[in-house]
Amino acid sequence: MKTFFSHLFSRKTQTTIQKKSWFRQHRILTLGLLIALLPIGYSAYKLGTYVYEQTTTLSAPPEEIVGSKVTLRKLTESNYLDYHNMFSNEVRRALEFPEVITLGYTIQYLRGEQKKANEGSMLMYLIFDNKDKKLIGSLEIRDKNEDDPGQFGIWVNEAYWGGGRSKEAFDLIAKTYFRLKPHEKSFIAHVRLWNQRSYHACKKFGFKEIGYFYEGGKPTRYILEYTRP
Repeated sequence: MKTFFSHLFSRKTQTTIQKKSWFRQHRILTLGLLIALLPIGYSAYKLGTYVYEQTTTLSAPPEEIVGSKVTLRKLTESNYLDYHNMFSNEVRRALEFPEVITLGYTIQYLRGEQKKANEGSMLMYLIFDNKDKKLIGSLEIRDKNEDDPGQFGIWVNEAYWGGGRSKEAFDLIAKTYFRLKPHEKSFIAHVRLWNQRSYHACKKFGFKEIGYFYEGGKPTRYILEYTRP
């Protein structure tokens, strides 16, 4: 009998120890899984946020749109000088601005751009290079206007040409535009016939040539259309 109770006690003790050991291992395993899953959960949250943002409409333009190569940010007065310094002779010639401009000229121009953006008649962002953290250009999509039929415009300083920055900047603003304006199916770009660099850039962005714009009875600009994907 003594041997039986001793054996029974021993079995109960072993069972209790095994249960404690199992619970201890279970807690360690659970904690380990939680720690291991934290990065995954955070990534899933970030991914979910990104997917949500990309598939829903917006009530207002975001202050910042982050890509892998560039980040788009709204224009502020603190950007005026950097904009002027990056708005090079090469860029101005392509956009048909005066070859020589003062900082005052740039500021006056940018205030006009800010006014249009604040009124909601234009979506405008500055382009920042993610590696150098510098302002390298600007792009915009204007509302349809019979007096100014070209809607899209972009420039990037020539030191940052290539590398896919312009393409990514375009993709970011186009997605944002269509989320802000779910009723719009497309927007238009006008490019001078002599400006082959801009023409081919628009083609790479996904624009399709749909005709010519005439001035004085002669074709002077390509008309290109980008359709909602």
